[in-house]
Amino acid sequence: MNKKLSFTDRLKLRHLHHRKNAVRDSLIALALLSVPFFGHHLIFAHEPAEETRDENVTDRLTMTGDMMLGRHVHEAAEKSREDVSRTFDYVRTFFDESDYVTGNFESPILDPDFEDYDDGHEYPDFETHKEESKLHNKLIQFYAEPWAVDALETVGFDSVSLANNHTMDYGDMSLQHTLAHFNDSPVEALGIGDAINISEDEREGGAQDAADVKYVDLPSGIRVAIAAYTEVKVIGFDAQEYVGGVMTYENIDVLRDRMQEAKLPESEGGGGADVLIIQVHWGQEYQVGYNDDQEEKAQYLANYGADIVLGHHSHVLEPVTLVEGIDGNQTLVMNSMGNFVFDQGWSRTKETALAQLDFLEDGSKNLSFVPMYISDTKPRETDGLSKRYRDFRIFRTLNKELDRSLWEIEDGRLHIDLDEAGVMEGVDHTS
Repeated sequence: MNKKLSFTDRLKLRHLHHRKNAVRDSLIALALLSVPFFGHHLIFAHEPAEETRDENVTDRLTMTGDMMLGRHVHEAAEKSREDVSRTFDYVRTFFDESDYVTGNFESPILDPDFEDYDDGHEYPDFETHKEESKLHNKLIQFYAEPWAVDALETVGFDSVSLANNHTMDYGDMSLQHTLAHFNDSPVEALGIGDAINISEDEREGGAQDAADVKYVDLPSGIRVAIAAYTEVKVIGFDAQEYVGGVMTYENIDVLRDRMQEAKLPESEGGGGADVLIIQVHWGQEYQVGYNDDQEEKAQYLANYGADIVLGHHSHVLEPVTLVEGIDGNQTLVMNSMGNFVFDQGWSRTKETALAQLDFLEDGSKNLSFVPMYISDTKPRETDGLSKRYRDFRIFRTLNKELDRSLWEIEDGRLHIDLDEAGVMEGVDHTS
């Protein structure tokens, strides 16, 4: 095993690897003089990153915020005569250089050609079916067509959470179409299913359990378990025994049992997971800080073994916090990662970040945040004249409740030392 470097030493090495950033910063004065001629090009990044992963990273898991590929996001793609995967043009390298990518997909899939499927049912035309299925007790309904799943696959998503308050916007039509398309895709759908506690025979028949925990084995051998549920729901569309829908807090006891099972060794009939990540849709929209309910639920998840909680729903970034479980374990909570792909206009809803969980060669573990801004529906790294201002706002939101000894800002990223924080204590990816 290599000698384990201190957090500061690791960041110094990272700094040497990225010294070219200093050249960029030295050109700010020239950029100021050029604003009248090249203003927009100086405010936003126009070239995708070429390299995003240091050589000492053995495993990387990348996490995003809320994504909605319909409505004006799709209109922007059509206007540019491009596929909707254009939305990810500036972040593709981050995904390509990750071992696993996940986020929250905030809409159902509705397929205009679904009535042509040979399943023995008679369907009305698409627009009629959609209008009849729409939940009229909601002010806003989202949907995307099958090209959205294709886009997620194309850019490298391994899974997305569908446990949110928009997946069932079109009732059973949402459920049927969405499951059909994700079942045909390598992108795994979390927190949605035909029922909960389904039988083995039903699984063999292709049914999906909404409470399922998914597993991924990273290159070093680390096994990660990941599941999702929502605290914000559409009444009547919870997944239940014999009833399809999304995984909600109504069945939190089922999720609790699955979480505990995930951490049990395989020799004891468990999932053998080293790391447990729970995605949760919670909180209040446009609230920059988390609320009491989030605190309570975060404590619950920590008590039952979650190592990392990935929060969604508010459409804005919220602070990262640490919660101690009843066994003394430390759980890192990203209360909200904000939007990642959306068409909302308020500046806070356009500020976002990529969260990257890294396991390093020396045995250490690090969580870093890449500050980004959404422009023309595309998330991209902060750059140009607005970079320092946006980075300050993003990092200040994320780190303001963490002890100063736990984080550093280096090479344009906010780094959290997970070893110092005690998160995933005992997880060894070097043996």
